[in-house]
Amino acid sequence: MIFSIVIPAYNEERAVQDILRRCLAAAQKELKEPGLGVDEVEVILVNDGSRDATSKLAREVAGVRVIDHPKNRGYGAAIKTGFENAKGDWLGFIDCDGTCDPRFFAELIGLAKREHLDIACGSRMHSASRMPPVRVLGNWLYRTLVNILAGTSVTDVASGMRILKRASLPRIYPLPDGMNLTPAMSVRAVLDQRLRIGELPMPYEERVGRSKLSVVKDGFRFLGVILDTAVTYRPVFFFWTFAAIAAALALWALAFTWGAPAAPLPYYLQHGRLEDWMFFRVALAALLLATGAFLVALGAVTQSLTSLINRDETPRTLEALADSIVGRRYLGWGAALLALGVFLNRRTLEAYVSTGHIPNDYWVFPLVGGLCALVGLEFVAFGLVGRVVRLLAERERARDALKS
Repeated sequence: MIFSIVIPAYNEERAVQDILRRCLAAAQKELKEPGLGVDEVEVILVNDGSRDATSKLAREVAGVRVIDHPKNRGYGAAIKTGFENAKGDWLGFIDCDGTCDPRFFAELIGLAKREHLDIACGSRMHSASRMPPVRVLGNWLYRTLVNILAGTSVTDVASGMRILKRASLPRIYPLPDGMNLTPAMSVRAVLDQRLRIGELPMPYEERVGRSKLSVVKDGFRFLGVILDTAVTYRPVFFFWTFAAIAAALALWALAFTWGAPAAPLPYYLQHGRLEDWMFFRVALAALLLATGAFLVALGAVTQSLTSLINRDETPRTLEALADSIVGRRYLGWGAALLALGVFLNRRTLEAYVSTGHIPNDYWVFPLVGGLCALVGLEFVAFGLVGRVVRLLAERERARDALKS
């Protein structure tokens, strides 16, 4: 097995030679331990447009391959350049600032082999880590968000030391060019059910020189890439969350409006009618309920599309629920809601046919009936789209069966 170590570097003249020599030393000792199966180690430094002597000093270390970016392209771009030029079956990367110990690569390889992992990461989130407190807080927030989205227990989503199989690259690409490459990789790995990711607590020291990470700017980039990546795997989580919010607001408008003389729903249950001044509140609730229903339908169909693209064979609970309600059930619900809309307006229609106008007492029925008809049409439309998606999924499975 060939193991390639990629080191991205930008203005790291104070630390570059030390980390390179430590990588070479680990390549000769820890990485050659029996049982790891490493036959060859290559060390690649990608100089990402440094304006200091980083490239010159790196070239003075024998046994290191140096690749230069003419201008600064970003941390992630440097790592991807290293991957493109590496020849290893397994790829690893490590920060150039001296915070991580290259000898730990041996433990990550051992973990990956024992647990049949595609990606193994060093975790900095432990009591002995010397990570600055503000970054500890940020990483705790990111990992909490990722674990909520993925239903996992990852401890460090932005670790700068990890290894991965070259064969896993098509599953995790594309990756961003900036510092947010690591959280993007982590989120893809935990959400893609064809990939296995694991962690080990690793030594983490104070860096040499000044950090390039901007807590605020890069923090928002980390958050953005986590959400962007997650929505390409679990859109139903987001759509149904907003649908639940819309439904809750609608119920609040109908029954629990603060400061109102009487909320529409309790008033109707008590008096059997609604007052004209309640129209706008009921109209708002109808709009919110229609929006919530639309988001439920859109989330289910979008989830079926992403599952088709990502080839998810064993959906999680929420995705399985979304998949189960796409298609025939939506068509049936849509037809039922259309029929309900007509039924609710039977008296309204009778009054209009016989008198040519609609009594004011009936205004709630066109509103509610219109809501039912609107949602029914949405469900029918999304049910048809869901049917198309299921047919495409069946076609893809048939093609895969023929290839195998």
